[in-house]
Amino acid sequence: MGCGTTTQQVVSKIQIQKVKIPKELLTLSPLEKPQVKNELDIINAYSLLFYKYKQCEIQINKIKELNDE
Repeated sequence: MGCGTTTQQVVSKIQIQKVKIPKELLTLSPLEKPQVKNELDIINAYSLLFYKYKQCEIQINKIKELNDE
């Protein structure tokens, strides 16, 4: 495209979807700062962090499923 060239975009269809998302899918429990004193505490902290991450991932997938319905 050179100088003076214009482009146009035309929107042909607009669709608004309202999805009711249950409150429990939008709520995350806070993650407390772990008290680490040894290697086992570090492993437990990482395990808890991974568990919370997977919970979030599951909730996001459930929200996506609701949106697809």
